[in-house]
Amino acid sequence: MHTDLNRIDFVKRLYFFLLVSILVFSSCATTTKDFLSPVAYDDSLSIKEKLEYFGAMEVTVDLPECYFDGTKWLEAMTKLVSEAEDYILISTFLGSSSPNLENFYKTLISKAEEGVKVYFIIDGTSSYDMTESQYYMTPLYFLREHGIELLEYAPLSAMRIINPSAMIIRDHRKLLVVDGKKAAIGGMNINYISLGAGEGKTQRDSMYLFNSTELAKALRDEFIAIWNASSVEKMKAEDFPVYKSEKQEYDAWLFNRGTGSDDSISGMYGSLIASAKESIVLLPYLPILNDDMARSVKNASDRGVDVDIVMPVDLRGYAKGGLYYYFPKLLESTGATVHISVEDKDGNELPLLHEKMMVVDKRYVVIGSANFNFRSMELSHELALVIDSEEFASILLKHVEDIKSNSFELTKEMAQELKDEESSFFSYLFMYYGG
Repeated sequence: MHTDLNRIDFVKRLYFFLLVSILVFSSCATTTKDFLSPVAYDDSLSIKEKLEYFGAMEVTVDLPECYFDGTKWLEAMTKLVSEAEDYILISTFLGSSSPNLENFYKTLISKAEEGVKVYFIIDGTSSYDMTESQYYMTPLYFLREHGIELLEYAPLSAMRIINPSAMIIRDHRKLLVVDGKKAAIGGMNINYISLGAGEGKTQRDSMYLFNSTELAKALRDEFIAIWNASSVEKMKAEDFPVYKSEKQEYDAWLFNRGTGSDDSISGMYGSLIASAKESIVLLPYLPILNDDMARSVKNASDRGVDVDIVMPVDLRGYAKGGLYYYFPKLLESTGATVHISVEDKDGNELPLLHEKMMVVDKRYVVIGSANFNFRSMELSHELALVIDSEEFASILLKHVEDIKSNSFELTKEMAQELKDEESSFFSYLFMYYGG
């Protein structure tokens, strides 16, 4: 068993070494220029006009149910699945089973055996999960034996090395659609560390559940698009009906960076940051920014906007070393106030903060799967939803204050000390291109 684990670990490390090499040599093909686009800075345009210019699909949504604990989201998701009558669509970046997830998968299988159509997309890196899930996970191929349509997006293999884009572009989206009525997006994977570790042990993260047929239809269409682009077995929209939409309380704009999409998540973030008048609150995971992204944030800081970044340090060696290398530049290049959330007030290590969120001027909210870093802007399939709602913004800002109560402010002296003593340039490169 020990030899098998060593072999698996070697394969994972080899894959990530190859991935970093490919990413470094192919990075010139990507761009984040939309962060500094003249359109983003055009004061004559409304937020709506800017977002639609960069590819947004306008929808209306209700105030979502917010889940900030993986155990509670697992319970809610299992209940949603158990109540499905027609179809279930699930997409996740890292998908696997573990003891606490077995009931969820049994429920999913039961619905499929009842005749409910169940389609499930996982990214091809799921079997290479390097989080704590690797010690508990069971691959999901067994679902196919029970009538569930399972698609592994861009599975990793030696043959794919000859086509680097097939290794670089990953499907990082997380979504759930049930019966064309309920839709959920956010940052939680369906694996041990996101959902199955148990209350108080799962990563700190978020999922948002909407009763919005407009959003459900949009997510259904995106799911079908990536499925049909990746599978010989095609889905037909008419087999997955949606219901007559009723205009809901809040205007929202959906960005999908995926197959055949020209949506610019860079342009979305750039437009909101450039339009900020008073405040920007960012919860990024692995915020390794390129010059365009950093300049966008610095422009806001320079014109007097309060920019707060509340972030974790992933204490795994490679991630920690990469962030420590970047810390001084993060402060200098953005002008932001950076809060680090790692321990509680008593010095106990907190679960990793994995949320992706931005709130602008206590009104515009960004949620979804996209990290605020170079890779999510340009090298992954991502979902991001912008919602115009002071009520929703207020809920999330209170949540952020709770997180900040167990954080410390990163000073320039502290950032430089961490870089000098514990950083890794190679880890920084990996996080920049592959994190």
